[in-house]
Amino acid sequence: MIVAVAARLFAEKGYSGTTMTAIARAAGLKQQSLYYWFPRKEQVLQATLAVNRVSLDFIDRLQSVPDSPALKLYRLVRYDTLQLCLSPVDFNEIEQLAAKQPDDFAGFWRDYDRLVRWVVAFIEDGVAQGQLLPVDVELTALGLLTFDEGMQKRFRHRAQHRLDSEIPFRYGDYSAVDYADFVAVTSIRSLLAQPGEVRTIQQQAARYEDSPPPDGRRAEA
Repeated sequence: MIVAVAARLFAEKGYSGTTMTAIARAAGLKQQSLYYWFPRKEQVLQATLAVNRVSLDFIDRLQSVPDSPALKLYRLVRYDTLQLCLSPVDFNEIEQLAAKQPDDFAGFWRDYDRLVRWVVAFIEDGVAQGQLLPVDVELTALGLLTFDEGMQKRFRHRAQHRLDSEIPFRYGDYSAVDYADFVAVTSIRSLLAQPGEVRTIQQQAARYEDSPPPDGRRAEA
């Protein structure tokens, strides 16, 4: 809640123009309560950047297992979609904020670049081993992450578009897991040299407890 409120204030007033008092007021907290969770404004900023770092921490875990490139990619895409859906922070809001305040949010862009490079590496390994189809690896990596980020938007706005809504555009109340499974299966199946292998990859991935940490906190190995 605090992080989401702070991100919106940073977008409206800029990072330097947002005070801890304003964050506390917008979050409905007394200032001393805010300082209990975040003693400094810099720590609030770092919390907004965790939207990338959670998945980067997960990649560290992926490196410790001898899985195939396609399985690692499946697990990462699924995990990234799931953590975005469950995150208190809207990725698209943070990206727009980072574009307007590049100096304050340089860490966001460094982390996102690292994330893209890791996805590229997994795809390259899969292509080299003949498990994945030859593709433009950078464009594919960008596309996979954009798929994740777009599904976060759909998940976050689902309450406005329920089947009983008066808005003409309606869709089912799918869970975060539903979104994550769909993105992972659809993405990896489209890249596999043998698309039917996706069922085996799903079964292999099911052996792991790939759940993001609560509230976007750092994942433990």
